[in-house]
Amino acid sequence: MERTAPKPKQTLDTRARTPEPEDADRPSNVREIILREAAILFSTKGYAESGLREIAEMAGIRSSTVYYYFASKDRLYEEIIRIAIDAIFDSVNAQLATLPKHATPRMRIEAAIAGHLLALHANKPFTSTNAQSRMKLPEEVNAVIQPMRERYSDFWRDLLDAAAAAGCLQPGLEPRMLRPLLLGTLNRTVGWFDLDAGPIEDLMHTIIIAFSGIWREGA
Repeated sequence: MERTAPKPKQTLDTRARTPEPEDADRPSNVREIILREAAILFSTKGYAESGLREIAEMAGIRSSTVYYYFASKDRLYEEIIRIAIDAIFDSVNAQLATLPKHATPRMRIEAAIAGHLLALHANKPFTSTNAQSRMKLPEEVNAVIQPMRERYSDFWRDLLDAAAAAGCLQPGLEPRMLRPLLLGTLNRTVGWFDLDAGPIEDLMHTIIIAFSGIWREGA
């Protein structure tokens, strides 16, 4: 049976229970602007050092407008993480959809690597926030975002377990150790890879070759 990456089922209720601000000059896509500017700030300064007032200034709006769309910094942060993970799920599924019906486990994992990297670097402020947010966060924020991450991690666990069950992995290779090693390698590229320095395909090819040693001959 073909596996696709299941997107997070949780829909976040981010809307604050405050009256809509009377601001005739605010753009129609103000929510998207808030999210983009917040993602830039969170990805550069971190959660603790970022504030809604500064986000409002970056977005060119009043602080009250931010509170209309997001009840708190926590809700805004959680929405950014959801967007990042959804983007990666969508990209991975798009890559898997290009494969033939009877694709091998190796083909599926390498397609998932490509999809992960494409989304990671196409949505960098959002995915950078997700990649670096292993830092200490409020417990209530972790309680919301951790299930999203676990669903994606579980998808990779299934991919690697399927490869092991099919006899495609090198003997003695432990999938539960390989999964964080592989995902950690992919996620850390947001800190050093620059699209201006070369095409994303070069990065994909390099990582796929670097991990080629996990496969048995003929896999």
